[in-house]
Amino acid sequence: MRKWVFFIFFWGALSANAQQDSSETTSWMKEHFELNGYVKYLASTSFTNGDNLITDNLIHNRLNFKYHASSSITAFVEARNRVFYGESVKMNPFLSTQLKKDPGLANLSKVWIDEKAFVLHSTIDRAYIRYSKGNWDLSLGRQRVNWGVNLAWNPNDLFNAYNLVDFDYQERPGSDALRIQYYKNSTSIQVAVKPDTSLNTSVAGLMLKFNKFNYDFQVLAANYFTDYAAGIGWAGNVKNAGFKGEATYFHPKSMVADTSGIVSASITFDYVFNHGIYVNIAGLYNSNQANTNSLPLGSTVFGREPLSAKNLMPAQFTSFIQASGAITPALSASVAMFHLFERDITFYMPSLAYSINNSWDVDLTGQLYFGAIENRHQNLGNSIFLRLRLSY
Repeated sequence: MRKWVFFIFFWGALSANAQQDSSETTSWMKEHFELNGYVKYLASTSFTNGDNLITDNLIHNRLNFKYHASSSITAFVEARNRVFYGESVKMNPFLSTQLKKDPGLANLSKVWIDEKAFVLHSTIDRAYIRYSKGNWDLSLGRQRVNWGVNLAWNPNDLFNAYNLVDFDYQERPGSDALRIQYYKNSTSIQVAVKPDTSLNTSVAGLMLKFNKFNYDFQVLAANYFTDYAAGIGWAGNVKNAGFKGEATYFHPKSMVADTSGIVSASITFDYVFNHGIYVNIAGLYNSNQANTNSLPLGSTVFGREPLSAKNLMPAQFTSFIQASGAITPALSASVAMFHLFERDITFYMPSLAYSINNSWDVDLTGQLYFGAIENRHQNLGNSIFLRLRLSY
């Protein structure tokens, strides 16, 4: 089915210009079509000590297609193809099952090869049409609906909450949704719907954005699965430091009259020093202590799985700090740390990135976990990632 969709899409675009000569066709193609992407190789080693090294490999290819049908209509199709092989693939017999799960209305995920130590997987995480004219912007299909403000955690991001630990997926997940936006000066109204088989498995919301007191504000109201949700976000400055925040209140639709709601809130301060060093400090609070503290670490922080705006971290209080800067024009460094207070768990993520040229990049990233075991702060695990990337 998907093959026929792509065939019809490209055949229709080309046949409309079949009478043109080759030079005209080439010019038309350059004007209406765009293709870019990258190929990455990611090698990783995970360990707690020298006795249990686990190596892993990932080859990741991304293709981004864009078709400008007119000055107002643009179509997007973006796909990621990944090859997994190594010891961790052998140790996870459910990897292919996990990869086959497509959260959207249409199943656009395919496992082509499923062997004990080798898995080839493809998925289309963007496939939508966008219409923009005047003050209106409408998009329909698999897309990213980003309602967040902060860097680390986004309680307002009801459609596409993501895990900061998953640094290799910078595009972030998408949703099968309809989004309508209207802009007027510094004010905008946005309606977004992520439909499913019932209202309790769907997300639908309204967001209003405006500027007041030199701050950008946003307020939202939504149906969030089995909850009603209401939120606020802001972005501005306190002197020379950036000050951002967002909070969302979730209340069960089945218990409207009681006080069983949950608040998820995050604030951020960031600052750029004279030497170009960027610092970001953030805090996350979730009022549902019993639920957050019972969430399994393996499926949240360590598992690099998609998260929920209602439960962004498995703790009631979490802090985050990141510092980054350029050592040379081609070499940059960064270190991030967050701490889960109730569980007394600390996560560090240092990295070095080097730009070889306009097409080639290489970076080295570490992930180190420490926690309290029997009243002692001990190392829980470590991972080292070496990534080589070719962009085109």
